[in-house]
Amino acid sequence: MSKTRTARSSRGFEIMRFHKAIEVTEQEAHAITCTSTSAVSNVVVISQGDRYFDVRTMTEAEIKAFADDLARAEYAGLKAATAHKH
Repeated sequence: MSKTRTARSSRGFEIMRFHKAIEVTEQEAHAITCTSTSAVSNVVVISQGDRYFDVRTMTEAEIKAFADDLARAEYAGLKAATAHKH
């Protein structure tokens, strides 16, 4: 189960919870998808924009929670950027 705490990624994006997902490069993500034979679920990499995450050790429920958190963080960032323009 994911631990709950707020963290900030290396690119400054706030992530609402700490997850077991590991941020990887695009090249690493490609290698994982081409060679991965062991994963808890059928999903091995999640991408959002130019960010890639290795999720092989996560269950489907954890992956869904992580994807939801990524979407919330992206929305919060867009909302904040829009608020600063006014």
